[in-house]
Amino acid sequence: MRKNLLALSIAAMVGGLSGAANAAVINDPAVTTTTLAPTTTGVGHILVVPYFNTQGSFKSLLNIVNTDTVNGKAVKLRYRGAANSDDLFDITVFLSPGDMWTANVSADADGFSRLETNDTSCTLPSIADIKADSNGRFKTNRVRGGLASETREGYIEILNTADIPPATTGLFPAIKHVAGKAPCTAAVMDLQETDLADLADANDRGYDFPTGGLAANWVLVNVEGAASHSGNAYAVRAQDTTTGANAAGNIVWFPQTTAAPTYPATGDVTWFTADPLLASTGFASQVANYDFPDLSTPYTTAVGASAAATQADELTRALATASVSNEYLTASGFGTDWVFSMPTRRYHVAMNYAASGAARVLFRGATTAAPAGTSAWFTPGNTSISADANLICVTPGSMRGYDREETTQSTFVISPSQGLKLCGETSVLSFNNTGASVLGAQIARNNVATRYAEGWLNIATPAAASTVTIGGTALSTIGLPVIGFAAAKVNGNNLGGTWEHRYSR
Repeated sequence: MRKNLLALSIAAMVGGLSGAANAAVINDPAVTTTTLAPTTTGVGHILVVPYFNTQGSFKSLLNIVNTDTVNGKAVKLRYRGAANSDDLFDITVFLSPGDMWTANVSADADGFSRLETNDTSCTLPSIADIKADSNGRFKTNRVRGGLASETREGYIEILNTADIPPATTGLFPAIKHVAGKAPCTAAVMDLQETDLADLADANDRGYDFPTGGLAANWVLVNVEGAASHSGNAYAVRAQDTTTGANAAGNIVWFPQTTAAPTYPATGDVTWFTADPLLASTGFASQVANYDFPDLSTPYTTAVGASAAATQADELTRALATASVSNEYLTASGFGTDWVFSMPTRRYHVAMNYAASGAARVLFRGATTAAPAGTSAWFTPGNTSISADANLICVTPGSMRGYDREETTQSTFVISPSQGLKLCGETSVLSFNNTGASVLGAQIARNNVATRYAEGWLNIATPAAASTVTIGGTALSTIGLPVIGFAAAKVNGNNLGGTWEHRYSR
């Protein structure tokens, strides 16, 4: 594929191909009976890694596994920033049946995160082009001030955009491994520069409705600190609303190019995303094909004027929790950090760096900045801006901590905030520690002082409203869409642990 059309994530804002008539999101005929639901198996259609980190000597390793041994998978991989979920780096990965793709992200000499991989699975851009473009460096076109530091923490989105069923010609043999290496046939991969016109075109190209089967794990390695923390990606699958059986989603494959998307005749950007910034008047002209799909692109709903907002609400509700609890250890040289990631918050409220002060907070559906807003989870009542006006903050509910012997407390000292606020899309809470945190977090970190050196803590995470209407039905919002984990470690020793949060759903 020609390099000038490959656009590693944010390499350019507009340009590229003119494209053919575009269906972009191709509905499964069974879409009206399908919904999204979290799965405890770790296998699904959509995966979220709650945190990556390249601060100091940290490296972030990622494995994506196709557990489907029959169909190949087209996968959208996107790294987003911890501050306000800005797109840092995105590519398309093609997994053959039973395939696994691996990559490492670390900081280069200039402080930019960059992706490295020697995996032979096909990608767009190709691995050679990724290396040729600043050696896989993350992009800063959309982050605050174009700062390299904004690329060093965040979270990861992984979406099964389409299946690639077995075939003797076309895309499948191009991405199917032969003697341990995928051919990535140039003539076939070049065809992926253009939009899909309709289902017939998608099938002719080798794509079909995505059936999931993706799994992923992550490892944070502190090379100099002799520590590692690891976990599974959080998985959501499409399922039949009646039987609960695994179902296919919509084809949501978009070219990995800088071309402006071609929308349905009566549609606009809001048909493909609920992102308030991408839909804003001043930014819509900068939207490119590589921006899609995101987590709000209609996956189980028919495309339409409110489809992306419905998708965002449905996925947010699937991730929502009324409270988060976990353990902490700060005795005997231990330190503990908690990670709070809200991967769907961007589809309710976003940061507009072109504005100033509180006007930077842009709610979904608003014609201007705050205080307008239509979200059941994030409103001006629980959402604000940080003191430096660089982070969107959400105020959670009450906190209650316990030591090992049932002693309890509900009043805490939080620094730097007056009270606990989850600032940033991915924030880190350090316990009884004003020095370097276990994870080396810097972008969105709070410290909490407890009376106990070890114990457990529960933080209420209520939603702004008690119900949300999805598909014409009023449903409980449960709470905020928070996922994450606790990371504990002894200072100076490779001794510690990683525990996923416990959620109340």
